[in-house]
Amino acid sequence: MKYIQVPILIIVIACCSMMSGAIAHEHSSSLPTKHSLLPFFETVEQAELRSYTYDKAIDEASEAQDDCSSEPECDQLSLYETDLEYAKSAHIDKNGLDMFDILGGPAYSPEGGIMAAVGGLYSFKTDRNQAELQRSSVSLFGVGSKTDGGLGYGIRSKQNLFFDNNAIRYTGHFLLANQSENFWGVGQVAGEQREPSDDTLLDKMSLTYNANLDFQNTYGFYIGPAIRIKYFDPDQSTLPPSAIEDENFQAFKDKPLSIGLGFSLNYDSRDVTVNAWEGQYLNFEYINYNPAFGSDNQYEKVLLDHRYYLSLNPGRVFAFYNAFQWSTGDVPYYDMPTLGGQSSLRGIYQGRYRDNSTIEHTLEYRHTFLRGNGDLSAHGMTLWAGIGAIAGTDTDLYQALLYSYGIGYRYELQPRMNVRLDLGLSEDGNGFYLTFTEAF
Repeated sequence: MKYIQVPILIIVIACCSMMSGAIAHEHSSSLPTKHSLLPFFETVEQAELRSYTYDKAIDEASEAQDDCSSEPECDQLSLYETDLEYAKSAHIDKNGLDMFDILGGPAYSPEGGIMAAVGGLYSFKTDRNQAELQRSSVSLFGVGSKTDGGLGYGIRSKQNLFFDNNAIRYTGHFLLANQSENFWGVGQVAGEQREPSDDTLLDKMSLTYNANLDFQNTYGFYIGPAIRIKYFDPDQSTLPPSAIEDENFQAFKDKPLSIGLGFSLNYDSRDVTVNAWEGQYLNFEYINYNPAFGSDNQYEKVLLDHRYYLSLNPGRVFAFYNAFQWSTGDVPYYDMPTLGGQSSLRGIYQGRYRDNSTIEHTLEYRHTFLRGNGDLSAHGMTLWAGIGAIAGTDTDLYQALLYSYGIGYRYELQPRMNVRLDLGLSEDGNGFYLTFTEAF
């Protein structure tokens, strides 16, 4: 993608002689490729022009490879082209320029079945002059799926926005889905006693929206309001035996809307929120669901979430994830704490195990491969293993452990923002996940 607007390009072509020599007469051989030598430009126009110059140099290096006369010369040109591509990405990051990428391909998950996904990732800085300000990002995925229940669709989006040198931040998650899914019931026994089949499959329309707005105080902690909206409407004409026999499902099948308000209090020392290499995150969250807010149901939920990142050396990171969820009151089956999915014990069907409480622990090793010059490349892999448990109706925490493990591939599509391809395995099945940013 060219990071330059058409009016600016016209000016460059028509009036290049009027530009300063340092910018208008750049030659590809003078472009810096070492990240430490990349300058910060005072204006967006100057920074975009440098991006255009990198694009031109990359094209020239690519074309020159078609005419090279020897293998060493071709290898040198190929290496130079790669150096320019990495330098351009680092230049965009340092100068706070916008980036937009589109990604598409097949995927598979226990919940969605065979999927075709198309999505985009847009990242930017809300103030490019703040060097320590993290890049904000908005991702959007459209998914067409084929499950045992037929065709379905889903739309999901994540938003991570940062303002005022990271002192204000907004995180949001949106999911709309119209598809079939398996429902086992509530409790450990319910999740174990049936295999996925027509006896567990139901059709539904669902919507989820979660949002937090956090403000940093003088002590370094973040605190702010949170809103949770959950809508789950099953097709009453095609209910499977697992739903008909479940007391919680019958109690809440005609109460599809839950709206909660609350707050979060957290400490965050991670270097980059969406792909941390060091630091830790400790979060406490309380949400109250109440008819006064328009909710069909009245209950409370608590989340305690701790993440720790240990960097062995650049590109080698151990990531630890621990989370405890607790709920009380008239909690509907569709908003009970669950395990599984693309971010929690990957490989377990999300919702197969649900109850009033859950706990999980996951250890992940993240490895970024090096280039020939010793710099970090855009390619990496992960290995992880995790355990978890549910409790409430028929078991206590840690009484019956669940587990998952897997391997993943990472590609840095934008600075410190990865495309994630994960293969998760569990006793109950497996899942292949395609999405943006890390699981935690």
